[in-house]
Amino acid sequence: MSLFVFSCKKTSTQSSGNADEPYIKQTVQYKLLPNTAANLLSLDIYHYSNSSLLKPVVIYVHGGGWRIGDKANNPENKIALFQSLHYIFVSINYRLSPNPSQLSNASRIKYPDHNNDVADAVKWVIDSIGNYGGDPAKIALIGHSAGAHLVSLTGSSQLFLPARNIPLAAIKGIATVDTEGYDVTSQSSEELYQNAFGTDPAIQVQASPIFNLANVYTYPNFFVAKRGTTTRIALADTFINRLQSVGVNVQQVNGSQYDHEGINNAIGDPNDTVITPALKVFLANCFQ
Repeated sequence: MSLFVFSCKKTSTQSSGNADEPYIKQTVQYKLLPNTAANLLSLDIYHYSNSSLLKPVVIYVHGGGWRIGDKANNPENKIALFQSLHYIFVSINYRLSPNPSQLSNASRIKYPDHNNDVADAVKWVIDSIGNYGGDPAKIALIGHSAGAHLVSLTGSSQLFLPARNIPLAAIKGIATVDTEGYDVTSQSSEELYQNAFGTDPAIQVQASPIFNLANVYTYPNFFVAKRGTTTRIALADTFINRLQSVGVNVQQVNGSQYDHEGINNAIGDPNDTVITPALKVFLANCFQ
């Protein structure tokens, strides 16, 4: 696949743990589709100019209800965190469902379009990240909100990575941060979900990470950051229990002191004592 580089510059963000080796940012289009803006099919790579050893790679998938958001939204804390850990950081975009909703438009962007884009971006990273000093054998995914649904499904469904000849276990870890999307069927009356997934119950089951887990497959390790109402936490707990029932190693953390945006912004915040320390341990174990 051809490489399309939109920009290349040193970032201003540095951390004390790695201040002598600043990140370089490059934006790359990971695939081409007709009538689709290049930015929606692009990813930002934060890497080093010189590296004698391949470094672990963290891929971040933004949230926004599957219809808004961008890879460049507030990444500063994450950039500083992963730079300090000597990881390559990749933040990806994907096609978005209409905003406002267009439930009557059958050709709108909806499931599985978002997940196909995420899977194609992950495949591009696996195939190409060695050129940027990243280790394709040490990749983890992190997602917040809608992005948490997307990485959860990427790490559990046979329709995306395995369809691209990538075993699910090739991903070393999946970190999901605050979503109700583990079970799309439980949200089927919500317009946001109808806009992103349609109203076909069979498709909603297919799009639900919780219904894609089976004992016959090997899955990545999972990190689940949960918060919010009793119902919201119960959904996360049900997903955790289902993961554990098929032998998945799960680390969980309750971040209910944060709101929905705050739990995402806490990742890499020097003042955070809940999400960041646990995530660092999880990733270190995944990349051993």
